[in-house]
Parts: sequence; C-alpha cells; structure tokens
Amino acid sequence: MFKRKLEEELSKWKQMPGRKPLILRGARQVGKTSLIRQWASDNFPQCVEINLEKKDQYNVFNAASSVADFLKRVKLVMGQNIIESQTLLFIDEIQESKNVLELLRFFAEEKPGLHLITAGSLLEAKLGDNWTIPVGRVDYRYLYPLTFFEFLRAVGQLDLVQELQTVRWGETLTGAVLAQEWFKEYLTVGGMPEVVARWVPNKDYLAAQQVLTRLQTAYAEDIGRYAVGAERKYLELVIEIGPRLAGGLFNYHNFGESGYRSREIGEAVRKAEQVMLLRQIIAINSTVLPLARKYKRSKKLVWLDVGLVNQINNNYQELLTGGYKGKIMEQVVGQTLVAGSSSRPQDVYYWARNKDEGSAEVDYCVQLRNKLIAIEVKAGGIREMKSLFSLLKIDPQVVPIRVSWDQLQVERYRHDGLQYEVRSIPFYLLERWKELIV
Repeated sequence: MFKRKLEEELSKWKQMPGRKPLILRGARQVGKTSLIRQWASDNFPQCVEINLEKKDQYNVFNAASSVADFLKRVKLVMGQNIIESQTLLFIDEIQESKNVLELLRFFAEEKPGLHLITAGSLLEAKLGDNWTIPVGRVDYRYLYPLTFFEFLRAVGQLDLVQELQTVRWGETLTGAVLAQEWFKEYLTVGGMPEVVARWVPNKDYLAAQQVLTRLQTAYAEDIGRYAVGAERKYLELVIEIGPRLAGGLFNYHNFGESGYRSREIGEAVRKAEQVMLLRQIIAINSTVLPLARKYKRSKKLVWLDVGLVNQINNNYQELLTGGYKGKIMEQVVGQTLVAGSSSRPQDVYYWARNKDEGSAEVDYCVQLRNKLIAIEVKAGGIREMKSLFSLLKIDPQVVPIRVSWDQLQVERYRHDGLQYEVRSIPFYLLERWKELIV
C-alpha cells in the first residue's frame, strides 16, 4: 500500500471537534478503499467495513430504518460491536443505497462521537432524481491518482522527496537531474495505484500497459451503471475519444468528428466529469474577481490520469517529442492542478482574449485567495510568452508562473518596453505551487 498525502487530512478529520461523517469521493480505481483500510489499521483498534456492492450486505443494510437499527444490524450480521472512539465504520460503494446515504444526516445528529467514512465512485452520477446528500451533515475529501511526490514514495525515493519538499527560492537542488528522470517515468506510467504497483518491482512497462488497458475497458463497462438509453452511446464516445483530446481544446459540436450535436455531447461530458474521469477547463477573459466563466468558448480537457492518456494514444515513443509533447505536458500540469485540493475541487481555468481583440491564450489560471495565478506550460526550451505578457499588461497584479524543465528561479523579462518578473517552477515541483508563491 502506498503512502498517500490524504492520510494526513484523514488524521486531522479524526481529531476534529464536531466531526461529521466523511464522504470520500474519487473515480474508480484511484485507491479509495485501500487508502481507508490502511489508514484505519494505523489509527483504530477496529474497522467495520460494509460494502454495499455485495448483494447480501446491501439487502441487510439498505433495509435499516434508523441509525439504531443500522448499528443493531452491524452487531447481528457482522458480529462486531461499534465502540465510539475505537471503531471506524467504513461504508463502501454508498451510491448503491439511497436509504443509507440519507441516513448519514442522522448519524451526525445521533452519533457525533462515531467515526464514519463512506466512499462511492459513482455517487455523483446518482445525485439528482431524488438522490440528495444531506447538506451540512457530512464532510468531503477527494482522492485522485498518485501525484508525482506520492509516485516517488512508491518507488522508494524518499530522500529525493524530502529535498523536493523543502527546497526554496534561490537554493540549489542537488537532485534536479534525478527528479527530471523520475518525472519522465511518471509521465509514462501515470498515477493509477494498481498500475504503479505492477510497474514498481521490475519497471515492467508491459504489465503496466496491460493494467491501463483493463482500466480503460472497465470505465467503458461502467457506463451501464449510471447511463440509460441513448445517452450511453454518447458517453461511450466521450470515454473513447476524450483521452485523445487531453491537454487540448475541444467543442461539444461534432466531438471527435462524430457529427453528434452539442446538447447530447455536452450532457455526456458533464456525466463523465461527475464520475471524475475528466475535468473541463472553462475559459475566462477577465481577471476581475469573482471570475466570470465563458461557457460558450471552447473547453480544455484534462483526463483522469496521464498514464491512461498515453496508453490510449499509444504514443510512448513520442512522449517528449513533437506535437504530442506539448499536449501531454499540459495534461500532466492540469492533472496536478486539479489534484491540488483534497477538501473541495480545485477550480482551474484558462484565459483567452475576446476573439474581436486578437488571439491570446494562457494555458491555466487558478485563484489563490484574492490573487489570480496565470500558468504557462513550456514543454521545450521556448521562453516566448506573448499571451502571458498580454494578460500581465491588462492586469499587473496577476501572478505569472512558467512551468518547464528549467530550475526553480525568478526570471526577468522585457516585453514591449515593460519589465516582468515570472516565477519559473519545474514540472517536478509543481504540486508545491501554492506554498512557493505565497
């Protein structure tokens, strides 16, 4: 089992006064169940695990009429007593039972001392249609594929992780070359836990690719669990074509040269986003807060995991060359930004000037408190950043970042007679972007 950063968040949740039941959200196969089991074994004398995908357990617990009835059924069927402060109650695949989901609010009211965690990969797809999460009665945490630092821990590069986590502006990073080499491995393998587990012992790329293929097939087969009727064919198209568009712009209309209409594809993309297979990056054209989203502009697509993107595109030999290089680096940067918050989804945008004002786009924008952070991705050695400088000319308060293979440093540029300072952050340090720019 890999050490995940989210374990620290779970430990904080465990100690919270007024703690509420926690719902762990994330796509299938990102390691939710394994994470909770491992964390529970390290933090509780006892863990009671209920899996509502198992028909016998579903039949028992879906029929519970109250919290007391639910806990009585745990004792009778599972043969375990729930002891507050000593027991973690873990309900997996909670999206299978509307009744159990609605019971969560009463756990919060009647058993505030109980540690209760639930998980559900397809929960978001079930919401609506009379399915609701008890607002204000639960907490959320989000789990994504392994980040680069988590990947390094999985391969045993603990000293390198320590250096990457502590290096500051102006300091020499002795492990820079090693970090670059491991980041290239991360680009190839990705961060899906089972894939990494198969790859780590012998760097078996073939075994990793076999798991990636199986995962992609499983995601396609899952469609029948949350889509009905004609919407299935649109979702099948999104899951087939989406990874090929990762890191680039797309439109709903004629998605993947399919000829399908915007409405149907738009609904399918949103459904795939609900189950966390992708993230749509929406355009903004202003830096005024709160940011105004331009929903009618083209969207940028970030897929769940860079390893899945490589496998579906079958472009391993051109991973760091040619046009694919730029797209895959935008994918991995977008993936890193999306995974930047475990307590709520990180809002990520790209900036695009109005069409009647000329052509200018900045790859990613994120809001940090009252500042807009603008991020340009440079896969090669090119330092030209006309779009970024156009944005800075409009609003000098924007914080500019260039993400590339170059070292951690503050760079100075002159453009159209103006001076700019740009923070240069290497790809392998990007997940520290928040603390580096404070």
